[in-house]
Amino acid sequence: MLRTHLASLDSFLAGLSPWQILAISSLEIGVVFVTDYLTGYEVSISLLYLLPVTTASWYSGRRASVSMSIFACISWFAADISAGHPHQLLAIPVWNALVRLGFFLANGYLVVELRNSLFQQRELARTDVLTGVFARRVFEDRLEHDLDLARRNGRPLTIAYLDVDDFKVLNDTCGHNVGDQALRLIGQALCEGTRAADTVARLGGDEFAVVLVDTGRQAAEVTVAKLRRALREALQPVAAHLTCSIGAITFEKPVPGLQEAVSAADALMYEAKHQGKNRVVFRVNMDIASISSVSHPDSSQ
Repeated sequence: MLRTHLASLDSFLAGLSPWQILAISSLEIGVVFVTDYLTGYEVSISLLYLLPVTTASWYSGRRASVSMSIFACISWFAADISAGHPHQLLAIPVWNALVRLGFFLANGYLVVELRNSLFQQRELARTDVLTGVFARRVFEDRLEHDLDLARRNGRPLTIAYLDVDDFKVLNDTCGHNVGDQALRLIGQALCEGTRAADTVARLGGDEFAVVLVDTGRQAAEVTVAKLRRALREALQPVAAHLTCSIGAITFEKPVPGLQEAVSAADALMYEAKHQGKNRVVFRVNMDIASISSVSHPDSSQ
């Protein structure tokens, strides 16, 4: 229950603008200041200032972290002086305030760095390192979401499964560096030829998948033809002879589950290979039961 509430709070704060986060953090500092003043100088609650500093650091970044650290330090200093804390020298509370400022700044810096590190790791987990497109796990999550929407809204959805023809030959003859460059160019061409709402993913090796949301067969045929032209142009400088076999299927009604949808597109891709490679095989609402009848040759073909 607590984890659910914290997740909801995190989602709420993450959706706010930097200025809204600064306003909330400033309000938190104001509450801590009043509490600090009312409890008097004998009871130290300076650690509570870390809450607004941490909030600003996590959700707004380094500048907000520095701003809130300074504001928290000034607030603590004002509360300490206003509470009548006796000091032999004015330099003593000033020194204490500077020490706290350093502590707040260090905390904010660590929080910002931790957040950046976590986001980088999350991004690495989401994307394929070589090509920059989505990784398989993210592809499956997004596809499952898109299938649910298509099922609920009654809208068509198209999946295109792409495999590079004779990719192993390219690696053996030209080297893996050329092969890696070709894969990067393929990923870039697929991303540039699709919409932000669509999904481009590398499923492993030389296999890619494209999910076209709200796309029927006619629009899908146009899009795939455009992608094939873009792939030829992109690969021209490094591997002009390289081609792709593509299986594409449009789901209208009924919309199948995740595994059935992927397997159908995969089977059509292998059918394109059986027909001689360098071609596209399209289907609409393919009978899922017929998938098992399509044999799967070595993907290096």
